[in-house]
Amino acid sequence: MARVVVLVRARDRPGLLSDVAARLRDLGANIILNLGYAVEGEAVLLFIVDIPMEAEDLEDKLWEKLSDLEDVDVSVAKLGAGAGELLAEFLEERPGLVQALEDHLAPADILDAVLRLPEEKRRQIYRFLKLETLAHLLREADENILEEILESIPLSRLAEAISRLEPDEAVDVLQKLPEDKKKQILVMLPDELRKEAVKLLQYPPESAGGIMTTSIPVLRARDTVQDALQALRQGHYDVRDIIVVVDDEGRLVGIVPVDELLRAKPTEPLVKLARRPRITIEPEADREEAARLMLRYDVNRLPVVDRFGRFLGAITVEDVADVLAEEAAEDLALLGGLEKPRERYLAASVKDLFKIRLPWLLLIYVIESVTASVIKSYEDLISRVAVIAAFIPLIMDTGGNVGSQATSMIIRALALGELSERSIHDVIYVFLKELATAATIGAVFGSIGFGFAYVLGGNARVAFAVALTLFIVIVFADIVGAILPILARRLGIDPATLSAPLITTIVDVSVVFIYLTLAAKLVLGT
Repeated sequence: MARVVVLVRARDRPGLLSDVAARLRDLGANIILNLGYAVEGEAVLLFIVDIPMEAEDLEDKLWEKLSDLEDVDVSVAKLGAGAGELLAEFLEERPGLVQALEDHLAPADILDAVLRLPEEKRRQIYRFLKLETLAHLLREADENILEEILESIPLSRLAEAISRLEPDEAVDVLQKLPEDKKKQILVMLPDELRKEAVKLLQYPPESAGGIMTTSIPVLRARDTVQDALQALRQGHYDVRDIIVVVDDEGRLVGIVPVDELLRAKPTEPLVKLARRPRITIEPEADREEAARLMLRYDVNRLPVVDRFGRFLGAITVEDVADVLAEEAAEDLALLGGLEKPRERYLAASVKDLFKIRLPWLLLIYVIESVTASVIKSYEDLISRVAVIAAFIPLIMDTGGNVGSQATSMIIRALALGELSERSIHDVIYVFLKELATAATIGAVFGSIGFGFAYVLGGNARVAFAVALTLFIVIVFADIVGAILPILARRLGIDPATLSAPLITTIVDVSVVFIYLTLAAKLVLGT
């Protein structure tokens, strides 16, 4: 059963909405919501339906069902980017109708639609949203959208929306706000939420403390199972599947799963049930380290303690999922030679895209310009044996591809904690393993390259120069691509910064120098 959005445009007439709804039901659709309005004699109808068929099949069949209507146009899309476009088209003329959609769409689906609207319409919609929807929208919003929201609605309403969030979620929003606005909103928050937010705001957003939640039941070691169950019944916690047990100084004693509480005697002290967690983390640690630990040890709750062992909060598997998604998006951008994106693509202006893409392209251009200088210095060789130039792009691309592959594999291994940049053993192991792999690949490519170059150019010396260069370049590119990410991590630099374009560019410059030097010696004997 798929949930889809259906947008129908047709010449307006009485009973059109009910007529189209009936034809949708004939196709087996369960209509969740239907809305409509008319503009200059044209009816614009929106349906959210559940249906046991693909969106494309429904669109084809609905076209047939509505073929008798005048000036009809039908569009169908599953919830997601495609549906966002249809929702935006529907809301552009009537932004206020977003209120009717809120109970049937997730905030992420509403955000998909909002981002496709002109800024003026977006600002109108922010004012119509319910507090709960606005709260979740604030969580999803990037810096640009958040700035628009700040300028569109009063800070008091913004504070009301933030108060609907759990403390760690509220802090995520507050950390994205300008400092002056953050202070003003903090004062407006309920006392309990403000106290928790102030505690969490002392930790950077990229740290374990910055993503932990404090909304967890915490009891003393001497408390009983009955006390714990009473706390769960009366409290409103974000995490409800565990009880955290601490001593009188607040130091972590252990954790008790709730299902164990249900099996234990009501009078039994919690200290007897508490299990010391396999791992903990300090709040200053990087959030990526927290994610790696949770994946490595297969835990869904990671306690955060200070250096004295006092319990501060816990990182949940939901927090880690958000971290992994954000880090993956950031690494993809860095691997593509871009700065860390600060906003969604649809919300980014041409100026924003220009600013994040230009620096890397300029750097790569400057490095690549060395290639032109090297080729120019061998113009006599190329003019005498022109076929030599034909193999330059082939060798450059092969070396770049090998380097990119090695970089991607090592960055992945570092991210998953399979390798340690601080282990000499791991570094040597990577070097030797990649050397053996690259030599094998290089031998295969060298043989193929020799045959291809000889057939194409008919010159055995040129063919041998191509084969030898391929072997050397593949080994060189593989080692560079494998070792540089480890070196970057050792120096405290994100390995993803060593993007595929950068590795490829470094290899390109090396290829031209190695190839033309070998060709000059082997072909001309110079």
